[in-house]
Amino acid sequence: MATPAHCNVPLSPTTFLERTGRAFPTREAVEHSGGCVSFSQLLNRSRRLAQALRDLGVGHGDCVGFLSENKLQSIEVHFGIPATGGIIVSMNPWLPSADIADQLDFTQVKVLLASDKFVRQHQEIFAQKSSLEHVIIIDALDDTATGVVNHITYQKAIEQAADNVPLDANIQSENDPIAINFTSGTTGRPKGVMLSHRAAYLHAMGQVLMLEMSGKTKYLWSLPMFHVNGWGHMWASVVIAAKQIISAADATSAGAEKGFVEEIKHHGASHLAGAPRLVRALVDIAGGSNDIEGLTIVTGGAAPSPVLLKELEDMNVKLVHQYGLNETLGPYVVCEEQIEWQSLSQDDRIQKRLRQGVPTIHAGSGLRVVDSDDKDVPADGATMGEIIMAGNTVATEYWQNKEAGDKSFVNGWFRSGDMAVIHEDGYLEIKDRIKDLIYVETEYGWENISSIEVENAISHHDGVKDIAVIGISIGEGEKAAPLLIAFIEAQPGSDVDEAQLKAYCEQELAAYKRPNHIFFSELPKTATGKVKKDILVKDATARVTAM
Repeated sequence: MATPAHCNVPLSPTTFLERTGRAFPTREAVEHSGGCVSFSQLLNRSRRLAQALRDLGVGHGDCVGFLSENKLQSIEVHFGIPATGGIIVSMNPWLPSADIADQLDFTQVKVLLASDKFVRQHQEIFAQKSSLEHVIIIDALDDTATGVVNHITYQKAIEQAADNVPLDANIQSENDPIAINFTSGTTGRPKGVMLSHRAAYLHAMGQVLMLEMSGKTKYLWSLPMFHVNGWGHMWASVVIAAKQIISAADATSAGAEKGFVEEIKHHGASHLAGAPRLVRALVDIAGGSNDIEGLTIVTGGAAPSPVLLKELEDMNVKLVHQYGLNETLGPYVVCEEQIEWQSLSQDDRIQKRLRQGVPTIHAGSGLRVVDSDDKDVPADGATMGEIIMAGNTVATEYWQNKEAGDKSFVNGWFRSGDMAVIHEDGYLEIKDRIKDLIYVETEYGWENISSIEVENAISHHDGVKDIAVIGISIGEGEKAAPLLIAFIEAQPGSDVDEAQLKAYCEQELAAYKRPNHIFFSELPKTATGKVKKDILVKDATARVTAM
C-alpha cells in the first residue's frame, strides 16, 4: 500500500522557518552588526532570496556556492538555496584562490553568493572560464565590483524578488541533496560530502535535544558556518525560535577570544560551539570572573584536557563533548552525563567525561566499533576497532567520486577511519585515526600505538596546556629508526621541562609508548582546531636530524 500524500510530507529544514516566521513573527531571530531581524523578516528575506535565485535560473539539482564569513546572509542562504531545490556548496574563504576555483569547477556552481571582501581577495577565480553564470555580492553597497561578470548586490537581488512562494513549496524529495561540504583533504583531494534534506531536518531536531535549547536560548556564533553547515545550528535555532547572534569578533584575528567573552556577557549568550582551543582561550580570558557562568558550549575535534574540564566545572560552564565528521553533518556521538556520575570524585567524573560517549538521539542505534572482520569488539575498554555508522543523518555519497564512496560506504555502513574502544558501560572512546596509528619497535617485535592514548596520558600533567604526538622515521629501509615525538604547549607560568615530563611518562605509560623526544612549541592548527601533524612531522624530523 502506497503511503497517502497527506501523511508523507518531505522532511526539510525549510519548514522550520515557515512555521517559526508565522508563529513568532515579531520575536528577534538574528542580531548582527546591522541591527536585529525578526522571524517574519527572516522568512521574508529568505523567500525573496529563493525567488531571486530562481529568477537567475537556479533549479532543482543546481549547485549554488557560498563564500563568506558569518553574517545574517549566511543564515538566509541555508533556507533560500534549498527552497529552490538547489544545493548549498559552502567553501572555506581562507583557502587559496586556486582551491576555491577547483571546488567551484568540480561542483559546477551556477550562482555564487560571496562577500565583497572575498570577491576582492579572490579576484583571479572570476577571470577563469567556468560554469559560474552569476555572482551575488553579499555586503556591497553598490554594483561597482570590477572584474566580475554578471554580478548584483544581495540587497538589490532580494528587493527585486517576490516573497509569495513558501520555502518548502518546491521540495521534491527529502532524500535530495541539501548541501555539499568538502573534507579537509588530509588524505588526498577533498571529497564533496553530500547531505540530504532529511538528514539536515533530523540532525537539527537532535541538536535541539542534545543541547537543551529552547525559545530562551541565545546562540552566539563562533563556529564558522561554512564548516559542515555550522553543525546545523542555524537550522536548530530556528526550530524553537531561539535568537542567533552574529559575533562582531573576527574569529581569524589574534585576540578574537576576548571579543567573544565580552559578547557573551553583553548579550547574555547561553550557547556557543567551538574547538577546545577556543574554549581554553575563553576560560583563560574569563579567569575567575563569572563572565561565562551558565554557558553551554559544544565542542568536538580534539578531546578537551582534564584540566580544562575541571576549570569549566568550577566556573559552572556546561561542556557538551561530541564527536562527528563531515559525513555525519557534525555531532553524531555525545558524552551523555549520567546522574550517578555526580556522586563520583571530580577526577573520576572527569575521566568519564573525556570519552566521546554514546550515539546522539538522531543517530539512534547506528554506531558500532568493529575489528578487521567487521565483528563488534568486546566492551572491555581495551580492544580497538574502527568506528562505523549508519543512520538518517549520515551522508548519502560523495559528489562525483564513486571510487571514494565505494571505499567509505560499505555494506550499509559508513567507515569512519577512526579507531576507538568500547567501555563496559557502552561508552565509546576514540583512540586514533587509522592513518595516524604509530608503529614502534619493541624488544619483542612491532607494536602499533595510539597517539591519542599517549596524548591523553600526558595531558593530565598540570604543566601541559595542549599536546600533539607524532611518529617519525629517521633513516631508510631496515636502518630506519622509528621515533615517538611529543610537542607540548605549556600552561602559562609553568616551568615544566622535558625531564619532568619524561619522568611523568615513566609512571603513566608503558616503555614503548613513551616519547623519545619532547619539544615545546605552539601547535599549528587549522581554523577548526585540528592539529596540522604534517607540519609537526617536518619540524620533528628537522630537529632530530640536527641533533
